[in-house]
Amino acid sequence: MITLAYLNFWEDPNNDDYFTIFIEKNIGKVRLVNYNENPDILISSVNGDIYKIKNINAKCKLFFYGENLHNYPPYNNDALLYEIFDLIVGFKETDLNKKQIRFPLWLIYYKYYNYDKTDNILTYIQNKYNKNINKTKTIFASIVARHDSGGQRSLICSKLSKYGKIWAPSQFLKNTNSIGSKLEDKINFISKGLYNVCPENSCYEKYFTEKIFHAFESGTIPLYWGVNYPEEEIINKNKYCFCDIQNVDNLEHQIKDLIQNPQKYLVGNIFKDDAGIYINNFYTSLTDQIIACLDK
Repeated sequence: MITLAYLNFWEDPNNDDYFTIFIEKNIGKVRLVNYNENPDILISSVNGDIYKIKNINAKCKLFFYGENLHNYPPYNNDALLYEIFDLIVGFKETDLNKKQIRFPLWLIYYKYYNYDKTDNILTYIQNKYNKNINKTKTIFASIVARHDSGGQRSLICSKLSKYGKIWAPSQFLKNTNSIGSKLEDKINFISKGLYNVCPENSCYEKYFTEKIFHAFESGTIPLYWGVNYPEEEIINKNKYCFCDIQNVDNLEHQIKDLIQNPQKYLVGNIFKDDAGIYINNFYTSLTDQIIACLDK
């Protein structure tokens, strides 16, 4: 039995049990304990004092971050992370010399914990896309966002809105009724339109969150921006519009082309043929490193 504790994690880890189930399905049975009971695994995030972790006895101290660490000092101090944690799990490329494992946030939005060739996170998203892209589209476009601190959402929306109304049920640009707080509510709303504005809120190394995957799941053409093309080894580039917010003239051309030629974004599958190799590697790499950490 593996004892597992959470600290500085989400407000209610019992309602966000992805890693508990991940460990049970890939390593062994889990019993949740308090962090001061010397757990086998301690999972922590950015929601608390990092220095509290130093004095806790655990075989494996795992840090998982789902946000841009530049916004969460002192968690943006790599040297401090390496000093305190045994595994650093998040967006950055896997580098075992630095105890880094790439396991991006978007994976935990889906109840898949390992890779099966016939039923996996990729087939699930593709099947949802196939269903929702064929729905009757009753609105032009959508955006679901709380804020726009970087200005990229406002810029993209200002160019896209020349061609039709962008429906916004959340705090940013709100112009319609609010939707529920569940992911299902978001997907159902986005799926009403052909286009979804879903840029990241900031740039960070390999920072690709759930936003574009929710847009795909909803059967839309995403208007996306981030540090780079999202998950280049996994997603086909013709399935979304990567918005060049640094060049307004180019951005206007991109969006005009998107509106005039939507069919070229709808051809083919979302994911590349060998995308499953990379997905499988996410799961197995994390599993292997947790096991290695426990075996020390």
